[in-house]
Amino acid sequence: MILVVFIAFLYGCATVISKMINYRATQELGTWNGSLVNYVVASLLALVMLLAATSFRPDLHVFQDAPFYLYAGGAFGVIAFVLSLVCLSRMKVFQSTILLLVGQLLAGILFDVIVFQNFTPLKAAGILLVTVGIFWDKRITTAKSEALEAPKDQSA
Repeated sequence: MILVVFIAFLYGCATVISKMINYRATQELGTWNGSLVNYVVASLLALVMLLAATSFRPDLHVFQDAPFYLYAGGAFGVIAFVLSLVCLSRMKVFQSTILLLVGQLLAGILFDVIVFQNFTPLKAAGILLVTVGIFWDKRITTAKSEALEAPKDQSA
């Protein structure tokens, strides 16, 4: 179990690092070109990993027989990626990452409710607590930056 928790932690770190590198790519290349570069490189790496996997046995019938909705994961991935880049250009990394977390928590709860019919008020309270924390942080950060930018009294 500890290994899975550690891997999840590494995933979180990799997500933020990836987001920052990809944001830099969009600054240099533009949003759509930066996104394209990201997905071309990711696709090539996925292909290399797939070919390197010892258990890989090409079977095109698997793809043909898969329900259409299974391919939506890739579409949602691209949409999420582009949305994260747009958000990064308009807010701080910390805020963007926390809002990403809140969105993931909310989507997870909705998925639990729809698919597994499993909901507890404690889950909703957790999301609410994280969301309030985000707004609280934004309020404190804004107040501090406004205080720093306020004109100094020079009558003394």
